Amino acid sequence: MFRAIILILLIVPSAMFAQQTEVSGNVTASEGPLLGVSVVEKGSTNGTTTDYKGNYAISVRNGATLVFSYLGYKTQEVAVTGNTIDVTMEEDASQLDEVVVKGFENVVGQARRRAESVQSIPESVVTFTAKDIETKGISNVQTFADQIPNVNFTTSQNVGNNFITVRGISQIRNGDAPIAFVIDGVTLPDANLLNQELFDVALIEVVKGPQGALYGKNAIAGAINIVTNEPTNTFRNKFQVGYGNGNLLQAQLSSTGPLVKDKLFYRISGSYKKGDGLLNNETLNNSPDFIEDLSLRAQIKANLSSKVSATLTGQIIDTEAGAVYYASPTNGSAKIAPDDYDNLGIVADQRGVGTLKGTYGNLKVDFNLDKVKVTSLTTYNEGKRNAFGDLDFTPADVLRQDQDSDTKTFNQEIRLGSVTDADSKINWDLGAFYQNLDKTLITRASADFGFFGPPFEPTGTQSPLAVGDFTNTYKTFAVFGFMDFKVSDKLTLSAGLRYDSDNISQDNRSEGTKPSRVDTQLQPKVSLAFQATDNMLMYANYGKGYRTGGFNQGQTVRYDTSFNAETTDNYEIGIKNSYWDNRFILNVSGYYIDFTDQQLYALVLNGGAGQILIGNFNVAESLSVGFEADMRIRASNWLDILASYGVSKSRIENGTSTVSTGANETIDVSGNATPLVPQDSYSLGLESRFDISDKIAFNGNVNLEGTGEMYWHEDNAAVSPRYSLLNARANFTFDKFTIGLWGTNLTDTQYITEFFDQTFSNGGSDLTWLGQPSAYGATLTYRF
Repeated sequence: MFRAIILILLIVPSAMFAQQTEVSGNVTASEGPLLGVSVVEKGSTNGTTTDYKGNYAISVRNGATLVFSYLGYKTQEVAVTGNTIDVTMEEDASQLDEVVVKGFENVVGQARRRAESVQSIPESVVTFTAKDIETKGISNVQTFADQIPNVNFTTSQNVGNNFITVRGISQIRNGDAPIAFVIDGVTLPDANLLNQELFDVALIEVVKGPQGALYGKNAIAGAINIVTNEPTNTFRNKFQVGYGNGNLLQAQLSSTGPLVKDKLFYRISGSYKKGDGLLNNETLNNSPDFIEDLSLRAQIKANLSSKVSATLTGQIIDTEAGAVYYASPTNGSAKIAPDDYDNLGIVADQRGVGTLKGTYGNLKVDFNLDKVKVTSLTTYNEGKRNAFGDLDFTPADVLRQDQDSDTKTFNQEIRLGSVTDADSKINWDLGAFYQNLDKTLITRASADFGFFGPPFEPTGTQSPLAVGDFTNTYKTFAVFGFMDFKVSDKLTLSAGLRYDSDNISQDNRSEGTKPSRVDTQLQPKVSLAFQATDNMLMYANYGKGYRTGGFNQGQTVRYDTSFNAETTDNYEIGIKNSYWDNRFILNVSGYYIDFTDQQLYALVLNGGAGQILIGNFNVAESLSVGFEADMRIRASNWLDILASYGVSKSRIENGTSTVSTGANETIDVSGNATPLVPQDSYSLGLESRFDISDKIAFNGNVNLEGTGEMYWHEDNAAVSPRYSLLNARANFTFDKFTIGLWGTNLTDTQYITEFFDQTFSNGGSDLTWLGQPSAYGATLTYRF
């Protein structure tokens, strides 16, 4: 059956094209690329719009004329005499003087790996353009995730230890994220790099629902698609420097231009951040949450011919930051409520240090043939993460921990995609993928044994206590296909299928074992989109999600030596509305997710033999149901009102767990809420843009983000109450300069991002990870 589907996808499109000319190019204005410019073949309804980079592509009849139009700029008509047409738009003063409220831009994204309007995609998609990124001050995943309904992102323990939850599907510690993290079409397999600094970025898209048919394994809950700015044929430079409380220094730089005009282009960019921290260690009297991060990226793009281009990208990440500064009870009790902030304090005797070093290289080659586009992606990625710090989290130097979490990955992907026009009924993509991934985890614990025997006094010497040392290797081969079929002017059917074969093996140096197994999975995806009116899209889809299983460090009272792959059956219905000349947008969706072998995380501290062990286990059946709404209103040319709300009810239908204390009792957790899932979330914001004078422009925003109740363990005993964070930003632009003022958590709300109950760790006490207090600062940007 699978071969038959692939054969159909290959054969059917070949008869769908007429004799036409493929035209592409870039549209700019004095301030840079223009998003949303209308590009129409004169005398027809065939048209497109420019994307976030000002790029467009359209298939037109021979001898056609293209019409370029955009509110506030003079319309231009250009005869098609070649395959490349670049246009520079000029402002039209007569239009600018008119009191016309312009609607939201028709954003063109790449959520399904092709350029298409976000409002026409039968998926739940939230998009941030380059303008949004600057206005909101987006610098990493954490700065935008909580503005999206049913998405929650937190960090803890050490740099690179990230947790993202989407629609009731949570990230597994030291495991795979439930979303694909995609940069310029390449999926990064290392969850440690999920929250890297984002700079020189053109577009951020978050698409929810299983995306395995397009992005592969572990895209069980969706994908975050990051598109960076490309090298350009004109010289452009940007420099930004900033300062904030906690002695925070930030700087960014980007430079691009031609090395050989029209043939060879470069782009270099970088980000540097250094801060002393905002929290306080009461024992050491210093800030444990310090950070220093340097990230650099370089790109070379070559137009090898009119139909072939190649882009070589390299990036390095070098980060050192505070680590394992968990807060423990200060009232003498081992147990504490997650929100008892008056009796929580960071009192560790060791100043934890975490490091993250990443190396990334990618060669992308595009072949733009007459009717087919072929892309080759060759990628190497290496991440090295280390965390050292206290393990008893008391003022006494009893226990210490040290952990290495390293990955090495090689990817090769080949994709074929159709080149279509407005009259085409079929769009299709085919591809094959290979990955070799090594994941090494080494966990070491040491102790001062003077505390454990008479005279119960410290010796001042740390001796080895326990070591876990293993490498899991994943060799993956996959083939995939995706197709849109336009049944009628109003009805479109989309179907995709991906087959993954994962050869999983482990070299367990601690246990002296080398287990292996092969997991295979088909991931189908079917969508039906109905364009009820010009302003309303209704859709329904089904998709299979797949997150790989693997091998644990060893067997404990809480988990076995291995854990199974997690699969889901996902159902979604939604409606997208654009009214009032695109000034009012309301998108609503509802979903139902049926889990098989949902993966949960387990920790055992000092269990039995004084060990520190981490692993994953499965619960047989779970489900998650919920809905989300995303609304935007352009009340005037200077005020936008943004609001979103999501509800996610996720529970374990059939499963057991085991506590780490006492007799290691097995408990039935059926009917309990799935841990680490906020019960609801919301975001309410105001954004404004206007000219203060002929020489000064203003843009700014204020946003209130709310996170609902969260259960921390499968017994549901520990629960955090809802909390809200208030963030704001204001930018003032003077010609080439922009001054920005920003603040996060302006009300200095207390909250936590992680809670460890002693019952499930057998540690010395309950532990929490404190959220960041109020932060504020200023930036200065210069473009030249």
